[in-house]
Amino acid sequence: MLRGGEGVKRAGKGVVRARVLVDFESGRIVEALVTGDFIAYPEDVVWRLEAFLKGAPISEVHARVAAALEGARLVGCSPSDFADAILDAVKKAGGTV
Repeated sequence: MLRGGEGVKRAGKGVVRARVLVDFESGRIVEALVTGDFIAYPEDVVWRLEAFLKGAPISEVHARVAAALEGARLVGCSPSDFADAILDAVKKAGGTV
């Protein structure tokens, strides 16, 4: 069963928003969209994060976020802010974290 949810995490200097589509039968993220008013360099790092999350088991969110954001410069936010927003979205979609 596919279900969607949206999560928000207030970071030190901004907000990270995540929208996810989750397949709860397989326990995997089907699609993820990350937005917000944070600053991240290089500019394509958010697209890399979204690609790393596609098909990821929910249990691997923290590891996938860390791998995708490795070497990125984040201003006012941290990788854990991204993971928290994503997991909040999974929870709001009706899943357990």
